[in-house]
Amino acid sequence: MPLIILKTKRMNKKELIQEVAIRSGMSQADVERVLNHITDTVRDSLHNEESVTLVGFGSFRVQERASRAGYNPSAGQKMQIPAKKIVKFRPGKALEI
Repeated sequence: MPLIILKTKRMNKKELIQEVAIRSGMSQADVERVLNHITDTVRDSLHNEESVTLVGFGSFRVQERASRAGYNPSAGQKMQIPAKKIVKFRPGKALEI
């Protein structure tokens, strides 16, 4: 399998699709469809507040962030930041560097 050395320190979606296509022998169009289905499924599960675990890679879960006091520097006044739900990612052991 050839190794592609990227010019940037970040891999974008297009570069990920190219790399998976090379490694798997699939077409880039097929890889893109699969990747889109995976991300859609993960997003839908998180919207339903279900955690998603990919053994060896990591897990995604929804966490409630409490409301808190903040400061608006442009207005120069204190403000209340409302509570919201956020996505947390915890890397698996195989992903740790």
